[in-house]
Amino acid sequence: MERKTKVSTSQFFLMMFVSRVVVTIALNAQYTGGENLLESMVSCVAAMLLGFVMALPVFILHARYPYLNVGDVARLSFGGAGKAVPALYLLYFIFSNSASLALFEIFLLDTINPDFSSALVLAAIAAVALYGAYKGLESIARCAVCVFVVLMLGILLVFSLVIPRFRAENLEPLFYGGIRQAVTSTLLFIARASVFADMAVLLPMVKGKSGWGFSLWSFGAAGFLALLLFLLAGCLGRYAYTQNFPVYVLASITEIRSLQRVDAVFVGVWMLGIIIKLSCDIYACRVCLSAFCQGKKPRLAAAGAGLSILLLGLFASRIPKLQYVVLNTWYLFLATAFVGFLVPLLVLLGDGIRRREKGRGTHEEK
Repeated sequence: MERKTKVSTSQFFLMMFVSRVVVTIALNAQYTGGENLLESMVSCVAAMLLGFVMALPVFILHARYPYLNVGDVARLSFGGAGKAVPALYLLYFIFSNSASLALFEIFLLDTINPDFSSALVLAAIAAVALYGAYKGLESIARCAVCVFVVLMLGILLVFSLVIPRFRAENLEPLFYGGIRQAVTSTLLFIARASVFADMAVLLPMVKGKSGWGFSLWSFGAAGFLALLLFLLAGCLGRYAYTQNFPVYVLASITEIRSLQRVDAVFVGVWMLGIIIKLSCDIYACRVCLSAFCQGKKPRLAAAGAGLSILLLGLFASRIPKLQYVVLNTWYLFLATAFVGFLVPLLVLLGDGIRRREKGRGTHEEK
């Protein structure tokens, strides 16, 4: 894979922020585990703190090997068996992105109910994302900056318009029914954070102080999510609990005549965010697949990864049993924790053993 490809820290974590917003606007009470959205605000802080711990193995490996990703270090430490690591990341990217596509199609079918085929919309999104992945990480990063600006303008507009509807009496006391919802929400926020896997694969292509970038991303993402939950709780109250996509409902209560029907705007912004997320992760799939292609650019194989994401997302939105697996918070949390924390930790331990044995052998030769 082309290791000279570089994006700045700010560009990379802007991509990660856009990806975070995409999965955030699809949350609802079914996944957060209860009616009290204020408890989920506490979970934002808990997930942020847990995220710093989860990122440690990746950053330690990156400090040791700035130009190698986790898969490269795994092959260096474990030989041919290390190829299992990029294969695991490849499967994770397919799994997590199919969940994003499935959520978007469920939104189209249940809320928008368009006259055209939702499958064709998802196919178009996947095609554009694949084209972005072929163009390279720099092109994706430049597009992400533009999408970020659009997102911020749209968010500021909607938030400013709904604040007058905020009612303090809609807020409920914390932990009245225990901490179960807070725990569930924490798992959800970690489960839908693909930033850990993205860093493990793509950090060698990022120039700048990644630690500061991750810190700003963590505080920014947690702050945005907490503010969104606060407005949902104060503006919608228990009505938010009855909605599959309460963020869409929040955006729909604007009092400006030209914005009372925000279907097209909301769907368009969501589509742009999904394209950025898919493009970045399909590019990460290319990096993973290069471990099996002897350094060649595996474009056709990456197309296979994109097609797998599309098909799994389409089937997951239509088959209840598959939907339960793909959108299950617990399964996605285990997958995220495994590739985001446990795999880098095992690679780090394997590298430590290799370095120790190498140092011992050098000492014996002397």
